[in-house]
Amino acid sequence: MSQISLRTITKSFGETPVLNNVSLDIEEGEFVTLVGPSGCGKSTFLRILAGLEAADAGQVEIQGRDVTAIRPADRNLAMVFQSYALYPHLSVAQNIMTPLRMRDLNRLGRLPVIGPLLSRAAHRKMRDQVGEVAETLQITPLLDRKPGQLSGGQRQRVALGRAMVRQPVAFLMDEPLSNLDAALRVHMRAELSELHRRLQATFVYVTHDQAEALTMSDRMAVMMHGDILQVGPPNDIYRNPASLDVARFIGSPRINTLPGEVNGTGGLELLGVTTETRVRGLRQAVTMGVRPEHLHMRVTGRFSGTVRHRENLGSDIFVHLEVAGAPAKVVLRLAPAEAVELGLGTRVAFDFNPTDILLFDATGARLAFTHPAREVA
Repeated sequence: MSQISLRTITKSFGETPVLNNVSLDIEEGEFVTLVGPSGCGKSTFLRILAGLEAADAGQVEIQGRDVTAIRPADRNLAMVFQSYALYPHLSVAQNIMTPLRMRDLNRLGRLPVIGPLLSRAAHRKMRDQVGEVAETLQITPLLDRKPGQLSGGQRQRVALGRAMVRQPVAFLMDEPLSNLDAALRVHMRAELSELHRRLQATFVYVTHDQAEALTMSDRMAVMMHGDILQVGPPNDIYRNPASLDVARFIGSPRINTLPGEVNGTGGLELLGVTTETRVRGLRQAVTMGVRPEHLHMRVTGRFSGTVRHRENLGSDIFVHLEVAGAPAKVVLRLAPAEAVELGLGTRVAFDFNPTDILLFDATGARLAFTHPAREVA
């Protein structure tokens, strides 16, 4: 049994559909990322899991219990928001302690949890719990500071600490790194992955940043237009996208796409070149996809283009070629030594290994094909 199950979730805002009969199972201890472009429904999906939004139809189960109609406070989930949502007048320790104080407030019939209502033992237990969380997040020296005295990364850790102290069934994170600068996002990605390994807890993470999804997830669910298009380990989705939409969204720079055609004998023709690749099915227009790292310069390559732009990333050079018949520039990922003499206007011949390409039909669905060396699905 999955720890969390969302089944056939449907949601609309007025006349606008947001989620279209979407289902997802999440196992205990998994790091699952919902990734997709803005407006695809991923945050709404997370809010329905948290109980902050009500689905029009469908069911939410946590640890085998139907919680669809249960209020957020009773689902034992902790949410970390993009804005951190820290109390500016409270210290770091008091911010982290807030969920524990609120829990006791509910037990005492919503009376103020101050003074004699909490015993010294209860206060001591809370301080010990806050101390353990602070030590895990390496923010013990910051406990007496106010949020305004912290950096973005430190505030993010405090928000995580406030979630951790509750010891929830799962952590829900809605684009928690989007307010950080690029260098700090990279650092926090590593810290979140390490935290997940230490806690062995369930993380459900929402982002539009594919780099976050690829580097941190055990599994990721690619969402577009209110649908989950594919679920699987990041490397599997990168190498074996189920559709052209997934292939184009996952990967940076994005996958190169070239128009092709399957001729009457099942042969694949690309930009006027007939290849040895054989496609099952009738004559049809197809799209070939090939990642930048799978294109190689050749002295006498079957394809060629003119250098129109270079991106120097230090360890890699991305060379953008204008290729006759291609709808967009073709990008090659090269080592710096390979690209030394490739100035603007240089003519470059290139080719690819047939086993590295992907084929899609006119609807964007993946096509199976064969090559004399091996079969590729």
